[in-house]
Amino acid sequence: MTPTRVTPTSAKAPAARIYRPKSGARMGGVLFLAAGLFLLLASGAGFAYATGLAGTPGRFYAESPEQVIDGGRGGYHTHTVWHGTFRSDDGKMTDSHADLDDGGDGDAPVPATRAAWDDYYVAKPGYVLGWVLAFFLGGCLLCAALPPLRFGRPFGRRERDAPGWVRGTMTVSWWCLVTCAPAGAAALALAVVG
Repeated sequence: MTPTRVTPTSAKAPAARIYRPKSGARMGGVLFLAAGLFLLLASGAGFAYATGLAGTPGRFYAESPEQVIDGGRGGYHTHTVWHGTFRSDDGKMTDSHADLDDGGDGDAPVPATRAAWDDYYVAKPGYVLGWVLAFFLGGCLLCAALPPLRFGRPFGRRERDAPGWVRGTMTVSWWCLVTCAPAGAAALALAVVG
């Protein structure tokens, strides 16, 4: 009798997990993606101008305030737009028809940066932190948008049945959101202090 060789059977590969889509999750993912991309692009440009890394740095000299009414279905509110003169730090450019939302109180010049499209950004630490807040909020929304777009359902940060990249993405989203709290608090404190 010849001995029979028994070969071990290989374990079956686990089947791909099927995730049940939730109604509206993909649409929510599209909205989060659009909002996240908008915030990332706008905050990148705003941060560059608020820090003086881009644009023409200078001073805004407020001359006259104007109350502007904003609002719609949620109600109306007013804010002050200051008309005045912008002078670049190098003295090469002067704009006597400049408008700035936060033009100070008219007593002292405000550090500002002129963008390429004749728009002006306040160059103060509170505004820089505000753009950092918008950047991290955009990152949070962008990361949170990816799993619903791919699987049609949202995932929590610690769901064990989620793929590894989804858990990583949700962790990045969580830390972006956590970073928003101190950046927002610091921006608010600096805005109150002046």
